[in-house]
Amino acid sequence: MTTPNSTGPGISKHRIEALTDGIYAVAMTLLVIELKLPAHDIIRSQADLINAVGQLVPKFIAWIISFLVLALFWLGHHRMFNNVRHVDGKLIALNLLQLAFASLIPFSSALSGEFGTALFSQIFYSANMIMLAMLAILIARYIFKHPALCVHPMGENQYRAAQVRIGGLIFISIVAVVIATLLPATPAIGNMAFMLMIVIMPISRRIEARNSGTSTPTNESTTLSV
Repeated sequence: MTTPNSTGPGISKHRIEALTDGIYAVAMTLLVIELKLPAHDIIRSQADLINAVGQLVPKFIAWIISFLVLALFWLGHHRMFNNVRHVDGKLIALNLLQLAFASLIPFSSALSGEFGTALFSQIFYSANMIMLAMLAILIARYIFKHPALCVHPMGENQYRAAQVRIGGLIFISIVAVVIATLLPATPAIGNMAFMLMIVIMPISRRIEARNSGTSTPTNESTTLSV
């Protein structure tokens, strides 16, 4: 017999949430590892120290952006799962795929920070972001289309806001590659495009704040599977 919080033996939404929290926490912590100063014997004066810190600027940029993006994905996941009562096999699979790309972000960030003038590093970093975003859209769509999984169905405005927010990140990731292509000599310049999230976030909040009621889709099966 299953409980309201489970769909099979030992599987509940709380186990998925705990795993998600843990992986995001580890990934966000690992980002800072790349911020390393040179050996102490190389730093002989304050000027040397300032110069060494200055050389870390591309890594600082990659760290800040990666931390903020991971925080946004974690927050979005948390808000979506507030609607969820229990999970099925497909939702678990989508969540695990997204966590795989979340765990790759520290490597992508290090690649972008260390080899910021290489176009490949920007492509790799942006591709990682795009995969994270695509999985987030699929998770949101699945929850929206399967209200039987939910304590209360995901509202249409919440779903549309998620589409705008995540779709905006995909667009920004592409813009970052374009900028890196046009200005290859400037380390991590493409990553500055991610600051456009400052514009997209208020738009998504306005969409979500609209009071148009809750939409319950009926075109797809809501049968649960383990």
